[in-house]
Parts: sequence; C-alpha cells; structure tokens
Amino acid sequence: MRPAQARYVIGCRMRELREAAGVGLSRAAALSGWDKGHLSRVERGHTKPSRELIEWYDASFGAGQALVNQLMELDAAVRAGRDVSLRDMRRHVQPVLLGGSVPVDHHPEDRAELVGETVPDGTRVCRDQSFVKAWEIRNSGSQSWHGRWLTRQGAAGTPGWLRSPARASLPDAVPGEVVTVSMTLQAPSQVGASTAYFKITDDAGRLYYPGLESPPVYCTIFTVHEL
Repeated sequence: MRPAQARYVIGCRMRELREAAGVGLSRAAALSGWDKGHLSRVERGHTKPSRELIEWYDASFGAGQALVNQLMELDAAVRAGRDVSLRDMRRHVQPVLLGGSVPVDHHPEDRAELVGETVPDGTRVCRDQSFVKAWEIRNSGSQSWHGRWLTRQGAAGTPGWLRSPARASLPDAVPGEVVTVSMTLQAPSQVGASTAYFKITDDAGRLYYPGLESPPVYCTIFTVHEL
C-alpha cells in the first residue's frame, strides 16, 4: 500500500465516523482545537492525521480504539509495500513506477470493481469467533486476470487485530466476468470495532492497482462479548 492510499482510507473512515455522530466539521474543529482546514485536509486524505487526532476522533465519536487500530494496520501495510519495492529494486524487477513497483503484467486499462460482499460493515461477532467473508469482484477492464491474489495489507495475525490468512487466490477472469473470493477470518479477543484491508496483488505481493482510483476492499466488524 502507498502512503497516499493509507491517508485516503483513514481520512474516509474519520469522516464517516464524524458524520455518523451528526457532528459538522466546524463543530469538530471547535471541540478539538484543531483548525477546520486541517481537519478537512485530513478527512480528504491530503494530510496524515497525528496519533493524537486519531485518538480524539475515537474518544469523541464512540469508536473505542477502532481508528487507532486501523491506523496501525495501514502503517504496517505501507511498510510492507516499501519492503516489496526495495526488494524489487535490488533484483532490478521492471516495470517500476513512481512510488513503488507493480506486477510485470501491469496494464493501465486493467480495472477491478467490488460488486457485492457478505458480512456487512458493522456486523456483530463474538470474541474469537471465526466467520467467512466473501467478496464479489468484477473484472471491469480490458485485460484478463491470471495468477492473482487478494492480499492482506498489514499484519494478518497481530494480537488484538482482526485475524486472517495472509492472502487468498483470486480466480482467473476475462473482462466483464465476476468472480468470488472467500476467506475465513477470526474476530479479536478485545471488544470493539476492527478492520482488515486487502488489495489485489501478484504472487510477490506487488499491487495491480497502486493509485487512489482503487481503494482496498475491507472487512469491518464489531466484536462483542456475546450475541
């Protein structure tokens, strides 16, 4: 994952949380002490939020540690993306674009579109419970897909985070075809919201869609003591 993608994702989640609480941007600025323009830049993904600001959103809008956990996952995903890029630079793998490497069969007309999913955002799941999440993804570009993976962005097994396999195979698809990829995930032991992010990659973990036009698919649950 690229830093710009991480800023965009966490900014969107912050805005969704604030709007769900019915708090306007001006009111949030007055309550928090941060400048309204700064909050706007953060929520639009132009500026990375500080840990203090993330913690204020969590506490003020009733998210517990959800945003803090998501920020940690995104930071881990950015570090993993840098590791892949550095490895490819050492191996002289091509092609290389600004911000990191992409798969050798990368094509600018390649597109992917999420068209359906199970386990809707906010689904309540008991602590440590396993469940199956499925995403329906359409090949909406002009290139056929072969040998692709839906890869976790960040650490898949960190204690306190939503646990998942590191990746799952994405079925091959011709343009226009819709494929389904499923994965068994496990809720954390801690009560509260948690999110896991995934991107389409090649076997080496290089992103097929490195730009902001293709945000990651994700699974967001709310862990509870019992249903």
